[in-house]
Amino acid sequence: MNKKSSEKKRKYFAFPDVFVLSFVVIVALVCVCMSFGIGTDDDLTAVVYVDGNEYTRITLNSVDEPYEINVHGELETSIRISSEGVGFVSSDCPDKLCVNTGTLTKAGESAVCLPARVSLKLVSTSSSVPDAVAG
Repeated sequence: MNKKSSEKKRKYFAFPDVFVLSFVVIVALVCVCMSFGIGTDDDLTAVVYVDGNEYTRITLNSVDEPYEINVHGELETSIRISSEGVGFVSSDCPDKLCVNTGTLTKAGESAVCLPARVSLKLVSTSSSVPDAVAG
């Protein structure tokens, strides 16, 4: 008997394999779509927290000219607010990690100055953007 004819043809993918692979690809596409901005950037709100309590809330599309606010937490920090985003400009903290975070521009981004106990978070007021925790 011929050696080639005695070997069965090997299937590379069986039906369950194709089903699982398709499911994984679909889930990956949904995750990518959700992370690249469902909703608009026109409805971003910057929320500033001091000692875990909300200090102020600013809707970015209402900002005409960029400005800075000084926040007095454990240490003094300065935050720049503009229609494009929000970020720490200066802080009395020793490591300046908060300042090096840069400008927050997308919903869900956040920056924290731990020594000053001040944090920033960008949230979307649009209901079409899913919450990362609740879905």
